[in-house]
Amino acid sequence: MKQSIAKLIAIVFPLILAYGLTFYVSFKDFPETEFIHSHPIVSPQQMPEDSREAEEVEEGPYDETLTLKEGDTLANILSRLGIPSSQAHEAITALTKVFNPKDLKIDQEVYVIYDAQPNGENYDLKFLRLRSDLDHYVELVRTGGGLFQATKYKKELKHEYSNINGSIKISLYADALKAGASPKMLYDMIKAFSYDVDFQRDIQPGTEFSLFYDTYKDEDSGHERPGELLYAKLVFEDKPYEIYRFQPSGGIPGYYTSLGEAVQKALLRTPIDGARINSGFGNRKHPIKGYTKMHKGVDFGAPTGTPIMAAGDGIVERCNKYGGYGNYICIRHIGNTKTAYAHLHRFAKGVATGSKVRQGQVIGYVGATGNATGAHLHFELIRNGKHENPQKVTQLPKTKLTGAAFNEFKAFIAKIHHAKKEKEQIAMDRKENRFESEALQSPSPLGIDSSLKSS
Repeated sequence: MKQSIAKLIAIVFPLILAYGLTFYVSFKDFPETEFIHSHPIVSPQQMPEDSREAEEVEEGPYDETLTLKEGDTLANILSRLGIPSSQAHEAITALTKVFNPKDLKIDQEVYVIYDAQPNGENYDLKFLRLRSDLDHYVELVRTGGGLFQATKYKKELKHEYSNINGSIKISLYADALKAGASPKMLYDMIKAFSYDVDFQRDIQPGTEFSLFYDTYKDEDSGHERPGELLYAKLVFEDKPYEIYRFQPSGGIPGYYTSLGEAVQKALLRTPIDGARINSGFGNRKHPIKGYTKMHKGVDFGAPTGTPIMAAGDGIVERCNKYGGYGNYICIRHIGNTKTAYAHLHRFAKGVATGSKVRQGQVIGYVGATGNATGAHLHFELIRNGKHENPQKVTQLPKTKLTGAAFNEFKAFIAKIHHAKKEKEQIAMDRKENRFESEALQSPSPLGIDSSLKSS
C-alpha cells in the first residue's frame, strides 16, 4: 500500500511542478500591481460641498461681512467671532473717537478681518470697516504695537437732480412722501407755501404738485440721499404757485417767487416773547439826560436773560459794544432793510459780525448795558437809511431781489427749468422703451410672431 502511494506522488508531483513553472513563465513579465481599497472617482465639481471644505482647511487671516440684526451690538458680534472681550472693548473705545457705535442700525454691514491667536483658542481683530453715513466710512486698524487706530474718511457722491410729479389723493405730505420726497423737504415746502396757501381750504384731492431737488448718490451701493428742495409747484383752481430756493451772492438761501419776492413776507415786529412796550417810537424825554430827544426805536421791557430773536434772515453787520447802546447787534436784510438790537446782556453763542442768521434764531439776551435804567431791549427798524416805527408799519417790507441779485436769480430759474425738462425727458424715454420692450415680448393676439414684418 505504501509503495502504491509513493508511486502516485512520484507521478503527480512532477506534473504540478511543470504546471507551476509554465504559469510563472507566462506572467513573469507583467508589472507589479499594488492593490488598494477602491472608491468611486469623481471630479472636484461633483464632490459634495461639505467634502471639499473638510479637505481644504483655510488658513487665516479670515474676513467676513457681518450684518447687524435686532438686539446686536458691536461688542457681541465681535464676541461671536471669538474676539476676547478685553480686545473688543479696546477696539470700540478707539472707534468712539470718530463714530458712536450706538448709531449702528439694523441690517447695517460691518466688514472685519481677524486671525487666530498663537494659542489657537481665540482670535485677534486686525481690521474693521463700516459706513457711518452715506458719504462717510470709518476704518479701524490694529497697529504693530497692538493698539487700535480709527480714521473717518469722506466718500465722494455723485450729484444729480430728482423730480417728483403727482396729484393729491390723501394729503400733500402723505402723497409726496410716498412718491419719494423726504420729510425735511416737505417741511420746507409746506412752510414756504404757508404764507400764501391755506392748506386746510385750498389743498384738496386732485391738487397737482411738483418737486425738484438735489440728490447725492453712492455709485458703488446705489444708495442716495435727498438734498435741498430747489423748486416746488402747487396747482389748484387752475392757478400755479411756484417757489425757488435761491442764495444771493453774500446772502443766505431762501425761497422766492418767480418775481424774486421772498415768500417770507415780513420781519418779526416783536423779536422777543412775552414783553411789554416800555417806550414807543418818536420824541420823548430822555430818561437819563432829561431833555427831549427822538427815540428811534421801541423799548421792550423783559427780565435779564430773556432770549432775543432775529427779526428776519440776514447777515450780522455789527456785533459789539457800541457807545450808549451797550452790547449791540445790527442785522442787514435783503431789500435795503436793517434791524438793530441794543443793551443786550450778552450775545448768543456763534453770533458775531459776519454771521448768517435766520428769522426766529436767538441772537442774544436782554440786559441793561450802555445807557439803560433797567433791563430791556431797544429795537430799531431802518429802511433805506431811515428809522421807522415797526409798530405802525401795517405790512413790513417784502424782501425782493433787485439789480445784480435779480439777474442771478433769473439765470438760476432758467437753469432749474432746463435741468427739470431734461430729467422729465429721460423719464419719458425710459417709459416708452419699457412699453416697446413689453410689446415685443408679449404674444400677438392672433398667434403671430410680433417680430415678423409683413412684406
